[in-house]
Amino acid sequence: MNNDQIFKNRARVLDEDLAGQASTAGADALLTQIISMEHTPARRRLLPSPRRALLGMAAIAALAGAIVVGPSLFGASEQVYASQAVTIDRVGDEYAFYFTDGDPDPAELEKAFHKVGLDDLTVKLIPVSPRMPAGSVFGFEKSDPDARATFSGDSCPERVENCITAFRVTADIEGPAQVRLGRPAKPGEKYAFPADASWPGEALAGLKLQGRSAAEAARVVREHHLKVAYGLDWPLPNDEKGTRFEQDVPASRIDPGWQVATAETYNDGVIVLHVVPGPAATPPPGF
Repeated sequence: MNNDQIFKNRARVLDEDLAGQASTAGADALLTQIISMEHTPARRRLLPSPRRALLGMAAIAALAGAIVVGPSLFGASEQVYASQAVTIDRVGDEYAFYFTDGDPDPAELEKAFHKVGLDDLTVKLIPVSPRMPAGSVFGFEKSDPDARATFSGDSCPERVENCITAFRVTADIEGPAQVRLGRPAKPGEKYAFPADASWPGEALAGLKLQGRSAAEAARVVREHHLKVAYGLDWPLPNDEKGTRFEQDVPASRIDPGWQVATAETYNDGVIVLHVVPGPAATPPPGF
């Protein structure tokens, strides 16, 4: 069985099925350079909202493995490898990686990993909006149940000059593992993760649809010769703070008067309108 198949069997999210867990007040506090991904049925995907995840940088929190987030990433360490793209430290029973290239050559990174004995650790670059911070981390997949990973991008310049992203991984990790980093998408290339459609350079640059009715927003999108898709932003049950995100919602379930929370783009000619259901709306069974 090759590594790709192992990842497909074990990963909690695949490229074609990016999903995450509900955004809560606690998650909002973790506005660091990581993205939460968890596999769920296709009709009930929970995805971090770029509206929150990309306030000031590009991410919300948690991984398909054990994770710690915080300043502890940067403790006493010993440098064991350095190149133009990455510096590697040994910190206790972990390796810490500091990236200084927002669009690195995966082969170069993997060569660096091999230098410290991580022969089965690979990097996959995924296309994202050029407006997202360089080197944003979008996930960690591994077959070793005891492997740990920690991601942080805010403080890494304290350790390495011009550092843009950092992560730490268990030194004795066994079996294949893969970290996913964002790279600027090429012109016309579809994004693997959504971007705010109103960002500069995006399909509706400078045009805010937030707060408009679903009907009005859809009209504006079509006037720009773009297609419309819908998602619903459901509040968490039992008066909890946060939101669940339902994707691929048919237009027949959208009340024209409901308000739009965000407009997302994958750079594929489709604008996904995230709509807030009215107070009388009922989530689908099992959601």
